[in-house]
Amino acid sequence: MIQFRSFAAPASERTRQFRHLMIYAALGGIIGVLILHPVNSIVVWMEYGSLFSGEFSGFGQFAWERVSGAPFFHLMAMNAIFSVLGAVIGVVFSMLTLTLSRQARTAEALLEDLQMALPAVIAGGENERTEFKSTLRWDIKESRTNRSLEQVIAKTIAGFMNHQGGRLLIGVADDGQLLGINPDLKTLRSPTTDDFERALIGVVKTYLGSAVCPLVRSRFLTVDGKTICWVLVERSDAPVFLVMSDTSKYFVRLGNSTRELNAAEAHDHISRRNH
Repeated sequence: MIQFRSFAAPASERTRQFRHLMIYAALGGIIGVLILHPVNSIVVWMEYGSLFSGEFSGFGQFAWERVSGAPFFHLMAMNAIFSVLGAVIGVVFSMLTLTLSRQARTAEALLEDLQMALPAVIAGGENERTEFKSTLRWDIKESRTNRSLEQVIAKTIAGFMNHQGGRLLIGVADDGQLLGINPDLKTLRSPTTDDFERALIGVVKTYLGSAVCPLVRSRFLTVDGKTICWVLVERSDAPVFLVMSDTSKYFVRLGNSTRELNAAEAHDHISRRNH
């Protein structure tokens, strides 16, 4: 079994995150006093300026009188309120940036782990949790796009979802030979991995439904100049059916192959997987 690294933050990382929060909170507090408070004055003037027209010649005089003429403790209290408001906004923004940064590092580390694990996975061959597919839609024998191959991909993904999940490597022949996804890329409007991923999700959505799309994630690895698509498929809590021509079919992963179950077998399997 392949073991992936833990992404739990060490003590030094937690200290850095706390310092990051404090810096953003301090900056937010300063912004609250220097920007939010004046902006509030502008809003008050725009909303109620007509009431002050006889007392003040314009916004400049109104703002100056509001600051210079206000009691010291009242001014301090107002600044404190806007400082706290700015600090809260700063903390929220800090947490957002930390989350995005952590997700980016996690994805990068996962990609590195997959890259290192790929040779071992291919050497292990197809099994209950692993399937190889040469292409997504390109028919190698006939040298043309063959949409029926997409149904085969959907069938494999459905089988994994109805079992324990698994990994589908696209661009790898049944015997483990690296082929790459370049033939598939040439069939797309834009020959990029982004478009390939969209095409893959489109296949899942078409045959299995949009509800299960979040259970499918893909990563692209390059080995010897050939790009491989590593598709991570999670187990579905609900049964997943492949719909073709208004007919629903139930597939499940058994050993190193994906098998279609008849109505009685599907009912029995669904009953057992829910207990």
